[in-house]
Amino acid sequence: MLIIEFGIGIGVNLYVTLPNHKSFLPTVFGSAVLAVHAVVALVLLGAAIGALVRAIRARTAIVFTSAGLAAILIAAIAGSSFVSSQSNGASFAMALATAAAMFCYLAAVFSLR
Repeated sequence: MLIIEFGIGIGVNLYVTLPNHKSFLPTVFGSAVLAVHAVVALVLLGAAIGALVRAIRARTAIVFTSAGLAAILIAAIAGSSFVSSQSNGASFAMALATAAAMFCYLAAVFSLR
């Protein structure tokens, strides 16, 4: 799901022009691709919370799933900043946080016995 979100985000960055001086929700839902990106992000956030709960119950890979959830939250914060500012730094932060989340969940999978 992270890879799909990353691909949609690249598409939004390259092909969607965000309007200036609009509030958050009309900007996000003014474009179908950006709306899909936001909805997938919410589903991803729920999946990350679920993964952390399962890791805590199993008492394994807690550090990696916690770091993955933190990276997803950072990407979400950077994304909301990007919608309002459209700065390259916010876009870069989203991409780096997504890459960090991918690494964390890959490490979690390989840490399982």
